[in-house]
Parts: sequence; C-alpha cells; structure tokens
Amino acid sequence: MTAKVTPSPTLPVSKRFDSPTADMTLQSSDNILFKVHRLNLEMHSQVFADAGGTTVGTVENEIVSLSETSEVLELVLQYVYLQPQPDLQKVQWEVVKELAEAVQKYEIYCAIGVCSQRMREYVYEHPIDVLLFSVRHKYTDVMNESAEATLNIPPYTMLSCAPASVFAAWVRRSSYNVQISTYHDI
Repeated sequence: MTAKVTPSPTLPVSKRFDSPTADMTLQSSDNILFKVHRLNLEMHSQVFADAGGTTVGTVENEIVSLSETSEVLELVLQYVYLQPQPDLQKVQWEVVKELAEAVQKYEIYCAIGVCSQRMREYVYEHPIDVLLFSVRHKYTDVMNESAEATLNIPPYTMLSCAPASVFAAWVRRSSYNVQISTYHDI
C-alpha cells in the first residue's frame, strides 16, 4: 500500500464503492478509485487494522494505491461490507486466483476459507497454480492433492514454474510417492 496525493482526481470511481461519507480512497492498479470507510477495512482486514490510522489526517485527498485490479478489489471489498458476498462460481479462474492471493495478503479472514476452497476446486484444471498457492499459504491437504495432480506434467515444465524447493519436493514425491507436506524446506 502506498499513499499519494492527487489535487483533483479525474479517475473513474467504482459504482459499487463510491460512498459520499467515505474517509479513504483506494486506487486499483488499473486506475479505478474506490471510496470506502477505513473502519470497514480495519474491522475485516488484519493488515488494515495493523496499519490503523497511520495516515489519518496526514494528507488531504489521500489515495492509497494497491496492486490489485479493480475487478479483484471489487470482490475483496464485498467481503468487508455488509452485503451479499460474491458467488465465486461465476468468477473466472484468473480473477479467483488473484482474489485468493489478495485476501491472503490483506488477511481478510472471512474470505480466506471460501477462496482457498474455490482454489481447491481447480486442482485438476490448474494443478501447478494451485500447488504453488497451497505451498505459499501452507495448505497441506491441498498441497498434496495438487502435487498428485501434477505428476503427469513433464519435469521441465515444473522446473520452469516452481521454485527450487518446491521442484525438489515434487521430484521426490514423483519418484517415491512421498507427501510434499512432509518436507519442511518448502
């Protein structure tokens, strides 16, 4: 998260998150503004709670730039407001993948479970991506299931996609059918 000041924003604003009482503006990586309430973010995100007002009142027209796209932020923010949560069955794979990473990054606990479950549903369609996600976030059961789903992938493909420690564990698993989660070096 980085804050920057813009004298008069001419960027488009999200239709769903454009509150006239907002006390914080988020900017997506594709330059869409989200006018939101700091308290909602702090109550549902450990990262925003820890940041807690470190920028309150320091800069007029403060905009916090985030690395996520507007499509992902739109979904993330639905989890921090009192409204129906998104139906992730209707969301494309690439967006689900980015959303799952975003809720982990911002520690939005109410969304982590549903996003990790949705990632698990993609084990056989996107086994490498799910494997890497599960390793990064230490989802042992998903790690082993997705590792099993990658066993028919050529080693050179795995080598080009996975960090060395994951590749080494993958090779040991494919050679000896050992669970990846038993290796503490990944």
